[in-house]
Amino acid sequence: MLPRIALARLVCRTGATFGTSAHSYCTSSTDPSFATIKPKKINYERIGIVGVPFDKGQRKKGVGLGPKAIRDAGLIDHIQEISPKLNIKDYGDIQYEALNFNGRKVGNMKKLEHVASCSRHLSHQVTEVLDDDRLCITLGGDHAIAIGSIDGHLHHSKDVAVIWVDAHADLNTNSTSPSGNIHGMPVALLARELCDYWPYIPGMDWQEPIISIKNLAYIGLRSVDPYERAIIEKFGINAFGMREVEKYGIREVMRMALERIDPEGQRSLHVSYDIDSLDVLEAPSTGTSVRGGLTLREGIYIMEEAYGTGRLAAVDLVEVNPAIGTPEDVRRTVEAAVHLLVAACGHSRKGDIADTLDLLQK
Repeated sequence: MLPRIALARLVCRTGATFGTSAHSYCTSSTDPSFATIKPKKINYERIGIVGVPFDKGQRKKGVGLGPKAIRDAGLIDHIQEISPKLNIKDYGDIQYEALNFNGRKVGNMKKLEHVASCSRHLSHQVTEVLDDDRLCITLGGDHAIAIGSIDGHLHHSKDVAVIWVDAHADLNTNSTSPSGNIHGMPVALLARELCDYWPYIPGMDWQEPIISIKNLAYIGLRSVDPYERAIIEKFGINAFGMREVEKYGIREVMRMALERIDPEGQRSLHVSYDIDSLDVLEAPSTGTSVRGGLTLREGIYIMEEAYGTGRLAAVDLVEVNPAIGTPEDVRRTVEAAVHLLVAACGHSRKGDIADTLDLLQK
């Protein structure tokens, strides 16, 4: 089988640490090439928002309306309420043209010509936002957009840890996916340990799978395909499903997740958040809902703790689909998304810090 790209194969052979334990939790190893890198302090007073109205990673129409629905619900105003000092810039929506593969195809990867093009444009945009010294908020769109957002983060920060909050592992390859929908493949496309599981993919030469799977932690899993479970166990991926959330509580799960993917507290943090990680009662307007998920309180706590590290640099919020459900379902789902994003930008449920205490002076 041909490699995805020659460099990816080289990275796999020289940089990957292959785990064999089937245990659910695995402490991620620190790459020595990054041993002297000090964590960069994130400027939380500057925030950039990128919309990706993309729906080609799956088959249900409407998820491309997610960014507009979230913006229309007053996202920017709600973030601004945290502090008037916040500088918020909306970079608009990603625009792209589908690639022309001239007859070249990869089996079981639907709409690849769209995914490859949109992801590349998004990667450049995320890098630009981060280079502009802003916390990057990416609004999806389906979860295929994480290919571009995380790639863009890697181009900026090099050493990145990812918290993947999702009911699903999104770890299939084109050989294992039961549907061929690419929104179920982004983790497998990003991980350097899995690059040899892929054929050459036209249109994706720009994307190097350089993040270690050991620098990623799942939270909220409850619908995992058999192949995905095998890969999780083979590589010792940090996987905290709903069973672990029930057993340990969300506070301990977040502590363990951060400890395992960033034991030295030096990596730039990326949270890729699928709204279907929440229980369907909390977020019914999404395409692949699964009962028994996170409460909104637990979901907000994940964002609060990520922000509290001081290293949260990028957040994806994906799979809000305003075309699914009743108007009340849509309102509830979009409202949940706004609550999550505001928490990621620093809102505290204890109350935001006042900019002046003049009113309290006698």
